[in-house]
Amino acid sequence: VKTQPKIEKPEPPKKILKKIKQIYEFTHVGFDGEADKENNQDSYFIYKNFAGHSDYTYMSVCDGHGVEGHEVSRYIKKILPEDMSNNLKEYDILKKENKDKVHDIIQRTFDLANDKLVEEENINSIFSGSTCVSVIHTPERLICPNIGDSRAVLGRCVDGNWEGIDLSRDHKPTEPDEKKRIIDSKGRIQPFIEDGEQIGPQRVWLEEDDVPGLAMTRSFGDRVAATVGVISIPEIKEFDFKEEDKFMIIASDGVWEFIPSTECVKIVSEYYLKNEMEKCCHDLYEISKTRWLKEEEVIDDI
Repeated sequence: VKTQPKIEKPEPPKKILKKIKQIYEFTHVGFDGEADKENNQDSYFIYKNFAGHSDYTYMSVCDGHGVEGHEVSRYIKKILPEDMSNNLKEYDILKKENKDKVHDIIQRTFDLANDKLVEEENINSIFSGSTCVSVIHTPERLICPNIGDSRAVLGRCVDGNWEGIDLSRDHKPTEPDEKKRIIDSKGRIQPFIEDGEQIGPQRVWLEEDDVPGLAMTRSFGDRVAATVGVISIPEIKEFDFKEEDKFMIIASDGVWEFIPSTECVKIVSEYYLKNEMEKCCHDLYEISKTRWLKEEEVIDDI
């Protein structure tokens, strides 16, 4: 009797499910050279049960700037997460065939939030605005809408080597596509000039006036800058989880100004391995503050 050879069935692909075990947060007002600033212009939100899913979380850091930047960031914190959740409720945001529609809804929700801000009578957004780096966390994928120069970074460990994976791109006037949009909109890009010398980073100006001097090319608010191509439409990136992905850092440029992404991940990894993430948040602030004081007389909100 001849027996049929045994056919080995291939193992099904391993489904990677990343559940958020803990979220730790920390913020501290900046220092103006003499004392702590009056207002912390950084805001953040952690919106759970996003879009009707108990395992979806929407997280964001908003970094305000200008005289009323704290009001702008707080306003965005108040309206954006609920609007986004409601607008995406009827869609399966993980289905590939829905990707373009989902991205369109995210972009329109950001833009409509900006319209509401501009119409808000109690907030003067002519020369004030806010960044907004966002992460929609699902068990399989991250969706990252971003405007401005706050940043989200993924901590990845491969064979014991830690690496920072940028989940967002800083929208600076030095980025070629961002610069082109500003120039095409009759804006001007150059550093601040004092006594004939260029000082600091590249900034966005009106063609014939030395305003607003914005150091980013996308933001909420900033109504004057919006006339020369500064937009509130987010750039959206998506990332599928890998086994090597261990944690995320979402922060304003109070952290990123003097700490590169991969170095920051390596700092955090030491606390991650010891399960001391709450302490990590405070210590990362202290490291950021120390770096600022080495380079500047002031400290940004962190």
